[in-house]
This record gives sequence, structure tokens and C-alpha cells, in this order.
Amino acid sequence: MILIVDDEPSITSALNFHFVQAGYETAVAHSGHEAIEKLSLNPSLAVLDIMLPDIDGYQICQHIRQQPHYTPILMLTAKDTLEEKVFGLDLGADAYLTKPYNPQELLAQVRALLRLFKQKERAKMICGPIELLIEDGLATRNGEELPLTTIEFEILALLMRHQGQVFGRETLLRNVWGYAGTDVNTRTVDTHIQRLRVKLEENAKEPKLLLTVRGFGYRLVCPDNAQG
Repeated sequence: MILIVDDEPSITSALNFHFVQAGYETAVAHSGHEAIEKLSLNPSLAVLDIMLPDIDGYQICQHIRQQPHYTPILMLTAKDTLEEKVFGLDLGADAYLTKPYNPQELLAQVRALLRLFKQKERAKMICGPIELLIEDGLATRNGEELPLTTIEFEILALLMRHQGQVFGRETLLRNVWGYAGTDVNTRTVDTHIQRLRVKLEENAKEPKLLLTVRGFGYRLVCPDNAQG
């Protein structure tokens, strides 16, 4: 769903027509406060005018960027100076288009932003309270950053890509460290798993996510697809 934010009814009507004709669902806000209220609809993209009767598009942009969920922003405005464009983009807008606009260019910008956002979403993996942002090398638990080492991050990424699959110690050594191991090396795997478990679990002594499969190895079980 595309959130259209503009105080001119003729402009919102035209934008709504273009987007609906292209197959998108829409929601319209004619003021800044109304726009902030409609963010609860979780739009896939926001099209923001800057000059609004209450709070301006810059403030709305800042508000959106403070939210945990990333929403692409296309600023569509009559403000066309280089300084204004740079300011809007630096503030957090993903694209900046000036009025009067060409409908074909507008729709092409929207398609590009939605395509990039989908690619970014695919780079994120989720397992219950754990989120892994591959491109950023960042892991969080309930929104709080986890202080993972590089090896811990690689182990978690591997297990999250194959949720529920059992990985033996030798397999982890090959995939994470890049070599087959000796008894000493396999004990190193156990040590890293124990440290990772402390960071992931509410209670590392009674793990719910990173489980030991006796005689085989380890697997990551996520709440949505937990098995026995």
C-alpha cells in the first residue's frame, strides 16, 4: 500500500488515480498529523509533499526514520533547488521528484524503490526474537543489538538459513572455519555454540532456540516452525 501525503486534493486525486491504475492500493493523508496516524497501516512506500499545513514533510520523514520498520520515502514537491533536494535526501528520503511530475517517471521511481526494498527485506532473516541483517553484519534480539563475534555471526547465519536442520561439528567447521577438524577443533565448535547460546537465549541452561541434538550436533528451532 502506498501512502500519499499532500494537502492539495487535486494532486492526491491524480496520484491516487495513477497508482490505482498501476495496480497499487493507496491511502491518502492531507496533513502531517494525518500522515503520522496512517503510518499504523504499515505502508510499503510513502510519497511525501514537503509543504503541509501543520508539520512539514521533512518532519514526517524524520518520524518515519525513527520507526523500527523501514518504509521507503519518495519526496514529491515543488521545492526544486539543489539545496532542498540534498537536504531531503540526507534527512532520509530514498528519492526526490519535483512537481510538475511525469506520471511515467513517477511510477518508474516507485517500482525501483519497491524493488530495492524487497531486496533489502530478503537480506533479513528472522527466528523468533532474533533478526539477522546480512548486509549490515548485525544481529538483534527483541530489537537490541547482539555483540556477536565474526565466527558467532557466521554460525548463526548458517543455522538461520537452514532452520531446523541438524549440523554436525565437522560440518560447521567446514562451512564456518573452512576446514575439517580434529578433536580439538570440534571442541572449539562446542565452545562457540555455548557462547552464542548465552547471547541468544533467555536462559542458556534451558535453550529454546539453539538446541543440541545428542550424537549429531546442533540445530536452530524457531517458534514458528518448531518441531517436537
